Amino acid sequence: MKLLAVNGRRWTSEILREAIRRAKGGKEPIELLIENEEYFHSYRIDYHGGERYPHLVRNGKPDLLSEIARMKAPAVPVAKD
Repeated sequence: MKLLAVNGRRWTSEILREAIRRAKGGKEPIELLIENEEYFHSYRIDYHGGERYPHLVRNGKPDLLSEIARMKAPAVPVAKD
């Protein structure tokens, strides 16, 4: 699948972000034109929540992600003087 257009305009990341910002608080859906092999389809996305940037927040439990990353990292040789 390939995104071709957003609200009738050729897709760029900035045009998509602008469409999301304009839809916030409005009633009009965001229209996407998608190409899937030889077929084209238009989708109307009824989203009005604006841009969102999810992030991780510690929940007070042990830091398991750092432990997993440490086990996967290659060993670093220690220089001897």
